[in-house]
Amino acid sequence: MLLDAGPGFTTAWWPFEGIHADTPGALAAVGVDPADVDLVVLTHLDYDHAGGLLAGTWPDDLRLAFPHARVVVHEDAVAAARAADPDAPDNVGTRLLELLVREGRLEAVGDGAVVADGIVVRSAPGHRVGHMLVSVDGGDPFVFAADSFHNVEHVAHPEWDTSSDEDGDTALATRRRVLAELADSGARTAITHASGPHAFRVERDTDGGLRAVEAGP
Repeated sequence: MLLDAGPGFTTAWWPFEGIHADTPGALAAVGVDPADVDLVVLTHLDYDHAGGLLAGTWPDDLRLAFPHARVVVHEDAVAAARAADPDAPDNVGTRLLELLVREGRLEAVGDGAVVADGIVVRSAPGHRVGHMLVSVDGGDPFVFAADSFHNVEHVAHPEWDTSSDEDGDTALATRRRVLAELADSGARTAITHASGPHAFRVERDTDGGLRAVEAGP
């Protein structure tokens, strides 16, 4: 299972210089070939999360970079992408969904869906329509919070995370809910764009505030 796929060739769409992305190389480093992946969970359809599912040439000669994988997407994200202009700037989702449907690989799910043994997806709206996080059950539970928040500094100050959400009020409410749940559960977590620890836990301070504490690999 792969959680999000990176930007792939849409790295060139990123507005900043020096961005490097190599999902196949990262997989190879842990002994995985793209053909081995049989499940991809997309937390949302932004190009930096979903573009790596595509190979070929944009926009008219596209194929799937993970040829054997079923791809899980929240049903609200699917509906929004289908209603969007495929030629809108940075819109990778509409054409990607068309290809997934044509290849019989799309699995649209709702809140609380169990997508594999011990793997549950949960709605976390606001950053984007249909944004979701992924919970991995087990002896040391893990939550991939994706873009629910964007920096470990936002654990203590969720109101600082204001620059990239589609619906700011909903995103802030989601962020506060997710952070409280992480503090209560003690689960390890990771977010996509963190500049701090790759894995951390959310803990409560004595004054009731929250903080991020590195949790190791």
